[in-house]
Amino acid sequence: MHRFLAPIAAGLVAAAAAGPARAEDAVRYRPGPAGTPAGACLPCAPRPLDPCDPRCDVRRGPIEVRDMYVLAQPRLTLPAVSPDTLGCGRSSVRAQFHWSNSFGWRQDVTGENPGIRYFLVDGETRTVDVTFLHGVTDDLDLGVRVPYHWRGPGVLDDVIDAFHGLVPDLLQDNKRDDFENDRYRVNGLLEDGSPFDADDATGGGLGNVEGIARWRFVDGGRDGLSLAAVARVTAPTGSAPFDTDGVEAGLQLVAARRLSARWDLFGGIGETWYEEPTYQGLRYAEWRTTLFVAAEWRFASRASLLLQLDYTGPLAADVANFAPDLLYTQVGVKVDVAPGTRVEIGFTENIVNQQTTADFGMWFGVEHLW
Repeated sequence: MHRFLAPIAAGLVAAAAAGPARAEDAVRYRPGPAGTPAGACLPCAPRPLDPCDPRCDVRRGPIEVRDMYVLAQPRLTLPAVSPDTLGCGRSSVRAQFHWSNSFGWRQDVTGENPGIRYFLVDGETRTVDVTFLHGVTDDLDLGVRVPYHWRGPGVLDDVIDAFHGLVPDLLQDNKRDDFENDRYRVNGLLEDGSPFDADDATGGGLGNVEGIARWRFVDGGRDGLSLAAVARVTAPTGSAPFDTDGVEAGLQLVAARRLSARWDLFGGIGETWYEEPTYQGLRYAEWRTTLFVAAEWRFASRASLLLQLDYTGPLAADVANFAPDLLYTQVGVKVDVAPGTRVEIGFTENIVNQQTTADFGMWFGVEHLW
């Protein structure tokens, strides 16, 4: 894995040190003139800023990734997002690749032959998605996200075991060595004692297409508090094995505020709703709460380091001994590599309820704004 990440990381560091950011790249976060009515569509042509204007010191966070746990991958989950809108007439396209590994179990003894297995979730997930957004007004963005998913046995088990062996005092030992590696298993018992088994539901397929609307209703500029509502709704367009039924919807309230010359704070709370909570023999929680808090440190003129915590409520509603909530930590870097183009890379690690969360995840993304 280090052979894969090293050249990417080196390229990001080189781009971060390449020189000062251009003023015209900061238009995404430009507030309108004093007295401009909220939501008014200002002239759509780019308006250059004085390089000394503090609005040129753009904020790039937070980390916009989904829950990639095997059971969560097909369903709508809410990423951390900024309240900052694109600006009237501006558009962006963002492509992201996310690769994650899940391994968790509840049974009377470890290993492949327990007396009672409440559940075993073991597998890898990979998702490539493309998101297009357009600024309808200065304070309203509309867009669409199209994901392509894959899940299966994967190849990361030995790599993750080696990593955990390097830092045994910091990470809980999940006894992965007691189980067969590089297999895909999703099976166990429901709370009523009946079994479920989705071991054969592997492969790639289209996910649910997602419509997005972000409305910034408080524009605090670069130094004040900004607030936005973000709505998402999916259509059941997924192909097997990701063919969920019914509409899924989510709503978030997100905020951002500058803390100091180099630091910004983001936060948000949201809720998802599944019209059809049953999927592949499991009943999901119909409503699910999401919280996030993120800090951004602009350590270079073209780059930011992001530190983030993501909390979500219960996922599966009827699996025996399934944890009620979960918590992830996210660490990432975003770098402006060219005018209007941003690259990001980072990783996810579970820190609460290891048995019902993705054990490790990493992502790479590219966004272009025009």
